Amino acid sequence: SASRCPPDAMMAPWKTPVKVIVCFFCCFGRSQSLQLTTKATVQGIAPADLHAFLSTPTNWPKIVASSQSVRPTAKGNRVDKPLAVGEEVDEIFGLPPILPLSVRWVCERSEPSNGVLEFHSPDGLRGIAKDCRMKFAIESGKEENRSSSMEGSVVELKMEFEPLSPIALLATPVLTVDNALALKVLLPRAV
Repeated sequence: SASRCPPDAMMAPWKTPVKVIVCFFCCFGRSQSLQLTTKATVQGIAPADLHAFLSTPTNWPKIVASSQSVRPTAKGNRVDKPLAVGEEVDEIFGLPPILPLSVRWVCERSEPSNGVLEFHSPDGLRGIAKDCRMKFAIESGKEENRSSSMEGSVVELKMEFEPLSPIALLATPVLTVDNALALKVLLPRAV
């Protein structure tokens, strides 16, 4: 409803694009989850091996430009091996120590034989986004070329979150680029 948007008097000092984003967020942003999808083919790695790589948190900073590090939680599970269902990790990103941001991810599904890997962060990033999810679907992507057939994998990432702030909406294009860079450029170099 338009009545939930900030009155024009409050918005006067803001530039028009910001006004539009804030108005959109106030009217529609809180009730909708956002989903970003990225898909890539990674040559030279079998789906089960790619699943193991992606389920090992210490690999995340190698492929995600915004990820600075990972650390174990009080549960004490290791972060240098694939997470099992129920295990968790804190991912640090942003610009630590100036702007350290953290998300606690819990492994909800890990099925190497089916190519399924899912992480959930119910709390997300406090005040910015909640109910965050990373859902990976991994399948065989064998490509035939002139000289031989090379094993590879096709990986799809669906990142979902519920925005709690206009910052989450403003960050969406950055997340889209970050995810594409991760899967299409950095992941093939890291495996």
